[in-house]
Amino acid sequence: MSKMPTFLVIGAARSGTTALYTYLKQHPDIFMSANKETNFFAFENEKLKCLGPGADYINNSITKLAEYQDQFANASRETAIGEASPLYLYSESAPKNILQHLPDVKLIAILRNPIEQAYSHFLYAKRQTIEPLDDFLIALNSQNVRKLNKWQPLFQYSQFPKYHQQLQRYFDVFPKEQIEIFTYEEFTNDPQKVMSNIYEFIGVDKHFVANYNYKPNAGGIPKNSLLQDITMKPYLMTKFVGYFIPNRLKQLIRDTISDHNLKKPQMSAEVKDYLKAELSDEILKLQNLLQRDLSSWLQ
Repeated sequence: MSKMPTFLVIGAARSGTTALYTYLKQHPDIFMSANKETNFFAFENEKLKCLGPGADYINNSITKLAEYQDQFANASRETAIGEASPLYLYSESAPKNILQHLPDVKLIAILRNPIEQAYSHFLYAKRQTIEPLDDFLIALNSQNVRKLNKWQPLFQYSQFPKYHQQLQRYFDVFPKEQIEIFTYEEFTNDPQKVMSNIYEFIGVDKHFVANYNYKPNAGGIPKNSLLQDITMKPYLMTKFVGYFIPNRLKQLIRDTISDHNLKKPQMSAEVKDYLKAELSDEILKLQNLLQRDLSSWLQ
C-alpha cells in the first residue's frame, strides 16, 4: 500500500520552513520527504511551463501522484509522515487537492510579519541571482507584468504574505482542529516550545530535543554581482569542480562565499509605506480570523 503524509507544513515562505523541516527530520518518529518542496498539491496533474528567472523551481515540481507517493516509500516504523511546501499556502488549488487525497491530514503554518516577509523574499531572490532589479519598489510595481509573463509566484512579493485570504481557503474546507498556526517570532524566540507543540499535534514524542544549530541562509544584495553569479549558478568550471567535492561540502562552500558577499540594506520608508498600504487590511482581517493580537506587525 502506498504511503502518504499524515501532516503537511504548508508555509509560509521565508518564515522558517526550512529550519522547521530540518528539525522535524531529526525526530526518530517522523519521516520527511527527501525533497523538501514537492509542490505536488499546488500543481497536481498540471503541465508546467513557467517562464522567467528561476522557473525551474516550479517546472521541476512533482505533478503525478505515483511520483509523489515515491517520496514516502522508504517510511517504515515512523509514527508521522510529512513534507514541507510553502507554496501550498499561496496556491489557490492546494487546499482542495489536499482535502481530496488527505482529508484527515494535520496542517502546520508559520506566519511572518507580511511586510518583513515580502522584503525577505526580495533579498532571497537577489541572493539567488534571479531578481534582475536592484530597486525593490520597481520590483513591486512590476508584479502584474511579471504575472502576465508567467514568471514564477515568488516574484509576487506583496501577494505571497496575504495570509488571511490564504488561510481562509483552508478553514473553508478543513476543521480548525486540523490546523496549527505559529508566528515566526514564536518559532525563532523559543524553537523548543514550538517544536514540542508541533510534535504533540502530529502525535509523536513531544519531549524530543532537536539540534537547533541550523541557521538558514538569509537573503541580501550581492556586493559583487559577478562573484554571486559564479557562486550561485552552475557554470562549467563550478560543475567540473563539483564532481570532486561532496554535495554537502560544496553547498557549505557556496553558502559561505555567498554570505560574505551580501549586504543587507534596511527597507526604505517608501517601500514600507507601499507594503503597509497593500497589507494592513490583510493583517487586521488575519487578527480576527485567528483571534490573535498581531498589532506589532503594523508598527
